[in-house]
Amino acid sequence: MCMLKKFFNVKTIIFTILAILILFLIPKMYGLLMILFASFVFAAALNPLVNKLQDKIKNRALSASIIVITAIFTIFALILPIIVMCYKEIELFISIMPQKAASIYNFITHSKLYGHTIAELIPVNNLADASSNIAQNVFSQSWNFTMAAAQAVFVTLALTMFVFYILVDKDYLREKFLEFFPPNIKKKAGEILFNITSKVGNYVRAQVLSMVTVGIMVTCVVAILGIEYPVLLGLIAGICEIIPVLGPTIAVSVIVAIAFPLGAIKIILAIVLFLTVQQVSNYMIRPFLFGKFMKLHPITIMVALFAAEEFLGIWGVILSPAIAATICVLVDELYLTPINAKETGIYIEQAK
Repeated sequence: MCMLKKFFNVKTIIFTILAILILFLIPKMYGLLMILFASFVFAAALNPLVNKLQDKIKNRALSASIIVITAIFTIFALILPIIVMCYKEIELFISIMPQKAASIYNFITHSKLYGHTIAELIPVNNLADASSNIAQNVFSQSWNFTMAAAQAVFVTLALTMFVFYILVDKDYLREKFLEFFPPNIKKKAGEILFNITSKVGNYVRAQVLSMVTVGIMVTCVVAILGIEYPVLLGLIAGICEIIPVLGPTIAVSVIVAIAFPLGAIKIILAIVLFLTVQQVSNYMIRPFLFGKFMKLHPITIMVALFAAEEFLGIWGVILSPAIAATICVLVDELYLTPINAKETGIYIEQAK
């Protein structure tokens, strides 16, 4: 009876209820948690720059504003050429679409098959139904694309604001976080937080170097094959590198579209060489860079990538090295270090 009273006290019950609520709410708040973690990652990467600028101008808020705005303009400057190229390609497609439509119409109305034109062989009702379905699909996809674009803008704005406030109120947020820990372990919690921040910040630097490396390799491949816009296509491939699976697919699709007038051989060579670049990036460059900057073994990076893809989707895949770094620091500081320290103490006592 005393044992039950000791176990089922008020604190234990409240803690259990809170733990159950947190486990229940985590799937519901998945998007918000990923945005917060991504904000922490970017803030950790930009924090050294803010610290250096703060030493010169003695104003934390102004330093954070300058660094964040500079980062936004840098990203926009990289994306702008891609937007311009897409606009030109869409404009070209719209300009030639009437001509292509007229050619299709002439082919259907004048080409004969078994003494009849193709227009006579195609049921008008089926054609009307197909046209209606196509129109509905186009409208549906356009609406989905619009909603996705609006959501992307909202997420980007939220991410930017989170990063800015984390950078400005870094010390305040750190102190508030440490208030959750008892006085005897506050120092240890602060050290763990510092280690996590350092490794997570290095993730962004490793990712940028990986993107630059892939961009340079793709630029060289495209230039060797004689395909137009090698620098721009390399830029697209580098930026798309941040999105696993989907990003390389977008990049190779753009390269194939540009190489289309050059013939099938150039297209096949472009695809083969692009896939070779991807294999080199995934199995050599990325594991090496993330292992060097984040002090993680390449096997750890690859396991984290597959696990994150399975449980956390696209956000998890993008942030998998940072998540792996966080988990490794926690395991090392909370489990491995105490265990090894205890074993070392036992060996010393036995030696005495």
